[in-house]
Amino acid sequence: MGLTEQLFGSNAEKFSQCVENKIAELSERHKDFLSEGKIDLSTSYMITFGQSGSGRVGFGRTQDISPEIDLEIDRILTECAEKHLQKL
Repeated sequence: MGLTEQLFGSNAEKFSQCVENKIAELSERHKDFLSEGKIDLSTSYMITFGQSGSGRVGFGRTQDISPEIDLEIDRILTECAEKHLQKL
């Protein structure tokens, strides 16, 4: 069982779909900029769990793209998580 399934349980697929759909919309809005830099937003984020043993769930970007896009990715991850995260 992967981290996403552990954290989101039966909502893991809904969470993943939420993120994928919103990242696809973001990619479409910024397609000219992204194609210039050959940037794939689907690989621009990750889910982390427990930095230094804290047990906290976090989201991080694997790369900085632009202040506007970075902010949008952070917002998408947070909104989808809040909507689908199981009560732990």
